[in-house]
Amino acid sequence: MERKLPKIIVSAVIEKDGKFLLVKEVLESGKEYWIAPGGAVEFGETLEEALKREIKEETNLDIDIVKFIDFKEVIRMKFDYHTIIFFFFARPLNDNLIKEKNILDSKFFGVEEMDDLEIVDSARWLFGKHFKN
Repeated sequence: MERKLPKIIVSAVIEKDGKFLLVKEVLESGKEYWIAPGGAVEFGETLEEALKREIKEETNLDIDIVKFIDFKEVIRMKFDYHTIIFFFFARPLNDNLIKEKNILDSKFFGVEEMDDLEIVDSARWLFGKHFKN
């Protein structure tokens, strides 16, 4: 029997002009959600290297990582899903926002605008804890 391990994920809260970048994806549940962009850390990568690579792949943005914000463990046994997500605050170094094929949409939102979006729980937790007044 194969031993399963949690995935290590990095995610960026990318701020521009007081708004934050979210991308829309189809998740393991088969539903579409808005999430903070990011992805899996590959063997031999630092968290920061993985974050820069993932953001470039998903959005075509180069980023300046300002600081580590927080982490969140997400376990969804129903979907065979266990991740540890490391969230970083970043700023874009260019304006060439182009979404990759797996991304349905990408857009900058104010925190208040997110209330009406279908946002994944980890992103709602993050923005509620760290960015809502």
